[in-house]
Amino acid sequence: MSEVISLINEKGGVGKSTSSITIAQILAISGYKTLLIDLDPQMNTTKMFGLSEGIEDENYEQLFCSKMDNLEELEYYVTETEYENISILSASRELNNLIYVIYDKMKETNVELYLRHNLALLKEKYDYIIIDNSPFKSYLTTCAMCASDKIITPICVDNFSYDGLMSLIDSVDELNEKYNLNIEFAGIFMTRVAGRTTLFKQMFESYENMFGDKFLPPYIRNSIAVNESNTTFEPLLTYDKRCGAAQDYIELVNYLGLMDNKHYRELAKYLKGEK
Repeated sequence: MSEVISLINEKGGVGKSTSSITIAQILAISGYKTLLIDLDPQMNTTKMFGLSEGIEDENYEQLFCSKMDNLEELEYYVTETEYENISILSASRELNNLIYVIYDKMKETNVELYLRHNLALLKEKYDYIIIDNSPFKSYLTTCAMCASDKIITPICVDNFSYDGLMSLIDSVDELNEKYNLNIEFAGIFMTRVAGRTTLFKQMFESYENMFGDKFLPPYIRNSIAVNESNTTFEPLLTYDKRCGAAQDYIELVNYLGLMDNKHYRELAKYLKGEK
């Protein structure tokens, strides 16, 4: 069954775009048809796939502010990438203006649910839809949350934000109640972990105590390969599939139950250089 997964954190610099891209790439290599949606006007995910030129002014008002009934109309916004099983709905500078359009439309109707309706059509074509959200809380993020089946949140060891995380969890609960949805807050995971330092151990225990099973044990090690892959605009597993961070993301995907045994075997072949 197709799923929409949003990566959300109201703080920047936590590896959100890297996580979105890497999770999508792991799923795609495993054989899942995957769509990446970039809702961050900084366009980091879009730039990774070399698609930032010529689409900066794409207007997504129809996608967010009207109920579309034709899959072909939706496919207009989607671009195939050079990577097998990965397509992308690129970011646009117009996303900044779209926030205000959504706000005006909300006075008349439950426009927050329109993206959910439209992505339901795209679910017919993709196994997973991964949404990379802006760190700035906005109506775009609210629409993405309403459209999501799961929400996961990357955090940094030195970037503690209990209030922000609780606010996100509260927002999920409120939207579920308001619109009778079933959005799952699937959990929090740590990124850019520079060794098992005393600080790391203290923060790990603090998050575990505060969030229980919503704190995901797999964590992503700090890796120079991540910075280098971002600089060269190559997804992490393409740049260095054997680096620690790549292995950590695979563990995270497994822990979240996103991959069955059949697809994991396909991934294993790739890691061994057999495909």
